[in-house]
Amino acid sequence: MASVPIPTTVKDEATAPTTIRATVVQAASVFYDTPATLDKAERLVAEAASNGAQLVVFPEAFIGGYPRGSIFGATIGHFTPTAGEQFRKYYDSAIDVPGAYLLTQQQC
Repeated sequence: MASVPIPTTVKDEATAPTTIRATVVQAASVFYDTPATLDKAERLVAEAASNGAQLVVFPEAFIGGYPRGSIFGATIGHFTPTAGEQFRKYYDSAIDVPGAYLLTQQQC
């Protein structure tokens, strides 16, 4: 699906389109360590801002991590003794939205 711009006529400079400089982050989270991941995100945001970014976009599963390849100790018909512990660590790495870990606009 392609996006097609629609021509507009601007009569007032106050309503003119605004250009935003954005940075897309391609980085891995610190798996099973939410505070370290948030520290990393803060450093990456500061770096992007120092390069002129007004908007910084992270992968959807940056906080909490993406468990690609993780089976959490479970396969069909079999669970290891550590299966629950592995999933609990992953679950505990998630954050609540809204919640204490989210930055407000005033903090940015």
